[in-house]
Amino acid sequence: MASVLPPPFNPNVTLGALEIGVLVSYVLFGITTVQTYIYSTRFPDDPWKLKAFVAFVWLCEFAHAICIGHTVYTYTITDYGHPERLLLPVPKSLEVAVFFSGIIAASVQCFFSRRIYVLSESLYIPCFTWILALLRCALSVVAFVSGIRMDALRSYESHWGWLAITLWTVSAANDVIIAATLVYLFSRRRNNALAFRNRSTAALVDKLIAWTIG
Repeated sequence: MASVLPPPFNPNVTLGALEIGVLVSYVLFGITTVQTYIYSTRFPDDPWKLKAFVAFVWLCEFAHAICIGHTVYTYTITDYGHPERLLLPVPKSLEVAVFFSGIIAASVQCFFSRRIYVLSESLYIPCFTWILALLRCALSVVAFVSGIRMDALRSYESHWGWLAITLWTVSAANDVIIAATLVYLFSRRRNNALAFRNRSTAALVDKLIAWTIG
């Protein structure tokens, strides 16, 4: 009886996807670092709580970058030549990166939810987006804990695959709601400014809308 050979290893859909994702993440981290520097130099008189929040988000981003870098190093250097190890539990650094990702996303979403409250003077949408942000954070913690305890990657995917899909769906939906609401509120302010022939304010609001969409 002929033995069944395992399928050939395809690094494009495993290590390739991981490395592309990490490279894109590093580019975005570089942009975040530049934005943080510009903010710290241009707005030194902002409240200390706001500056502390910006520093907190950057530090979490920095920790996240270290974790995903360690994951790539583990797979491509430490485990070089052993593709079968991809079926073993993932490096703990990747699970820690998931944790930091949840903290970062929830923090930023809560911050912009407060901006919605300030602009709209209503709690309906902010409360909803706050709940989604906290849910996203909670799901990230569950993913982190379950990932730390995993025995094998395949069993984790079969039992917890729904968790990753739910986490990303909740986060993406909240981002869309927050962005759409801010664009609507800024557009309303822009129309009010044009009604009073205040073109400088309208131009400023146009920039805010562009930054929100971007």
